[in-house]
Order: sequence, then structure tokens, then C-alpha cells
Amino acid sequence: MAIECMVWVLNQSDDLSTTEKFVLLGIANHSKPDGSNSFPSLDTLTRYTLLSKSSVQRSISSLVEKNYLEKVSGGGRKSNTYSINLERNVVELRPVEHGHSDHPDGSQRLPSVVTENTQPSQALTIEPSYNRNRTEIEPSKKRDEVWDAIMEACGVNTKSLNSNERGRYNKAVKLLKESNATAQEIHMRVKVYRRKFKGAAVTPIAVANHWSELDPAVVAIEEVQNIPKGWDAIKQVREERERDS
Repeated sequence: MAIECMVWVLNQSDDLSTTEKFVLLGIANHSKPDGSNSFPSLDTLTRYTLLSKSSVQRSISSLVEKNYLEKVSGGGRKSNTYSINLERNVVELRPVEHGHSDHPDGSQRLPSVVTENTQPSQALTIEPSYNRNRTEIEPSKKRDEVWDAIMEACGVNTKSLNSNERGRYNKAVKLLKESNATAQEIHMRVKVYRRKFKGAAVTPIAVANHWSELDPAVVAIEEVQNIPKGWDAIKQVREERERDS
């Protein structure tokens, strides 16, 4: 299996049909890192793609015609031998050196050819590896401060949310963002909500729907004069939640 070739195939989109791309991916699965010496049988490609033999054969002919593939018939084997043309539309070729060989027989691996396509969106600039750090493959998402603040202030356990709850809370977050709410303001106004609507459930939707009414500037001063700000507000909310639990 040559991961380099398979990723190269996946990044091709110029003039390939879905069928052709699938067949080419099956051939890449058997090639060396430089795209050469692949000889899967027609039955194997048929099994991979769930296509008929005639459809696979037509796809191979089209791939050869489009210069994605070179085919050598026979060669002492029952199946044809294929070479994937990694240099198609290439503007630069550069070898990537590997460390010690992982092959059981100790043979040295051929250097991988990393290609940069004329279309930047299809360029393969680094060699893929199953051992790459997960954070390199799936960068962590940026925290949503408004979401975090309203969930914390209302005492919502986000780990146990079902899809219906998450949908409602996402709507509340959208409304809060329309009001340009900050994390500090959210904690402050949740505190005002508790004083203004004593005994009422404090939910993200409720806070968002009453946002303008919870502005300390328009609420009676006796209701908000003891409201802490900043970190003190966050700390007090946590302490109250701990006492209630």
C-alpha cells in the first residue's frame, strides 16, 4: 500500500469521473510510493469498486488516455502492470527522505515523490503518515466564549446535552451574539435574572429572551447594587451552583 499515491489520487478532480477515480484509487492501493509496479487483477478492482469488469476496463482505458495511468499488458503475470503518473501537471518534484526501513527483509524504501500540482488546492506538500499527531490532522476548534459563559452561568452540563437541547441553546447563543454579549456581561445579567425573576428557572433561552431587561442600567438599583463584576461574578455563580447541588 502506498499512502502517498492514494492521497494524490484523492486530490485529483480536474477531469476524472467518480468511477475513474475509484478505479485509480484501487490501483494506487497496490503501487509503490513512486506510483509504479501496481498489478491488481481485474477481479480485485471489481471487488474494490463494486463495478462490472467492463466498467473497470473502460475506466482504465480512459485513465490511460488522460495520462493518469500507464499500462503494461502481461509481463509474466495474469494481470496487467500499472504505473500512476504522479508527474501529471507537476510544476515541481522533490524527494522526501525516509528514516530506517520498516520492511522485514531490511530493503531500503524508495524516496517518495511529493508533487505540487498546478492547482494549489490539489497539491500534496507533505507525506501523509498514520503516525502523525492527531492535532495535525484535526486541529482543535476554537472555544466559543459566549457558549461557554452562558452554559457555565446557567449551570448546564454540556456533556449530557441531547440534540434537541443543543439546538435550543445554539439559538440562545445566536441571540446573545446579536446583542454583542460578552462573557462578563452574561455572568452579570444571569445574576440580575436570578434577582429579578426569583424562583424562575435560569436557562440560556430565558436569559437571551430577556437580555435587554437584564441591563443593570435599567433595572432598579436595589436589585443590582451588590452584583459582583468580572471574576468575582464567575466565582459567585460557581459557589451558588455548588451549594445548590
